[in-house]
Amino acid sequence: MPDTGTYYTNEEFITGFKKSMKFQPRVIKQNRGSSGEGIWIINLKKADYCAAYGDATAEDSDELILMEANDNHVENHTVIEFINWCIYGRDEGKGAGEWASKGTGKYLEGGKAAGGQLTDQRFCGRILEGELRYNMVNTVCLGVIHKVPAPGGMSAVGGTGSEYFFYDNGVISDSKLGTCEFTAYVQKEASADGNHHRCATDEGPAKVEAGTHEKKVINVDLEALRKKFVEEDCAILMKTLELPDEPIPLWWTADMINASLGKCWEAVPVAEQKWVVGEFNCSCVGVSKCLPAYCKPDTPNVSWKDIPAEEAGHATKYGDIVGAEAAKMLGV
Repeated sequence: MPDTGTYYTNEEFITGFKKSMKFQPRVIKQNRGSSGEGIWIINLKKADYCAAYGDATAEDSDELILMEANDNHVENHTVIEFINWCIYGRDEGKGAGEWASKGTGKYLEGGKAAGGQLTDQRFCGRILEGELRYNMVNTVCLGVIHKVPAPGGMSAVGGTGSEYFFYDNGVISDSKLGTCEFTAYVQKEASADGNHHRCATDEGPAKVEAGTHEKKVINVDLEALRKKFVEEDCAILMKTLELPDEPIPLWWTADMINASLGKCWEAVPVAEQKWVVGEFNCSCVGVSKCLPAYCKPDTPNVSWKDIPAEEAGHATKYGDIVGAEAAKMLGV
């Protein structure tokens, strides 16, 4: 998309963000955060977007509504306050204002060599329907997690009240990927952020009966999406990322969002759905089955022996696939 950008310098960010922000709601992501910290979903408060990218630019005084993905909290700032937060953080006298974020800003600090970077993407409103995390080992798909934001939220990061639905691809069960269905009870009137959020599932029928919500059903063909991704996209992935001499990572994930035309929660026939990758992750992917062996201040001496037998068995199956694919990549 022409309005997707990556910024390494203050000047690039200021110019690019003002241009993109005036066109469509944005997702601005820092490079060094984790669990959604420093990832901002941003709307113009007046929603006075221009018709075409580049027709106009946002003013310093334009007001923004921002939601941070790590905890779905909302803040209101001007364009220049957000720019100053990204560049200077909480430094006194730099004009960022007061921020409730748990983060520190300064996303470009140190420049490209030190990991200073901001990614600017168009916001996909269908994120409320959830995103699909494809768990990959080389080109082998272990399974998919359908991550649905909590009621009222737009981030599906763990710990925010989001719901996770797990679909195995024949690794730890006999079930292979197929189609999945998700039922939501969605408010009829838009919230202050302009979106139609779902309510808690157990509250849905009562709210439908009260007339404030309506039942919506979303269908996704997980296997068809996996097949296209593995057979068509993975073959050209590294070249497209301008890393033609690098192999696909051994252990990685791809988070996919439905970018089909139409309003969020309006069903789109599976054959007409268009999915985009919002994020690749190959830096902090773990084996969640091994969490009982994670040493923390309150569990400093745990080890592999503390993992329940069933989960240890699942982790072993994952590890065997990782080993086999690693050997294949090394030509062993």
